[in-house]
Parts: sequence; structure tokens; C-alpha cells
Amino acid sequence: MASQAAICVAQFMKQPNQEEKLKALEAVNGWQRPEAVEKGGWDKMPGQEKAGYAVARACADGLELLMKK
Repeated sequence: MASQAAICVAQFMKQPNQEEKLKALEAVNGWQRPEAVEKGGWDKMPGQEKAGYAVARACADGLELLMKK
């Protein structure tokens, strides 16, 4: 789980305009962030069609730490 969440955060941070997208994600209510991560597709591992909610939640938590920096 932790490694998948780390990959998810890395996938988010590799996208163009990631600073702007991080600010946009910050504007989303905390309980809705995992859904935003799922919509963005960052929680999916290579070759995976759909990831579980737990990965999206852990990824959102990791991104939240980046928002506080």
C-alpha cells in the first residue's frame, strides 16, 4: 500500500503544471480528494485498469503533506 501511494504521488508530481494542480486539489474538501485522485488516474499502477479506494486515500494523504510545505 505505501509503495503504491508513493507511486501515485510521484505520478501526480510528474504531470505538467503540477503546482497549479496541487493548489486545485487543495481547494477540494479533504473527504473528496481521494475521488479527485481517482478521476485524475494517478492512483492506477502501470497496467492496472482501476485502483482501490485505499490507494487513492493514501495518495491524497501524501499529497496533503506536500500542500502543507
